[in-house]
Amino acid sequence: INFKDAVGRKFTFPYHLVKSWKSMEELIKQAFLHVDIIGPHIQEGHYDLMGPDGQVILPQVWQYLVQP
Repeated sequence: INFKDAVGRKFTFPYHLVKSWKSMEELIKQAFLHVDIIGPHIQEGHYDLMGPDGQVILPQVWQYLVQP
């Protein structure tokens, strides 16, 4: 899964590590662990994940929309 964060960094996450919302959320939190200002907001879950077309992906539908 290709992931671009709010500060412009790009990550590639293997599908098997992010196929559940919980595992994706953990990787996102790890990525922002040492990012000033926005990091604490991410740790509290204050963010939206956007799909490639700009649509918001809700946690409840993550497993149905994300595919390898």
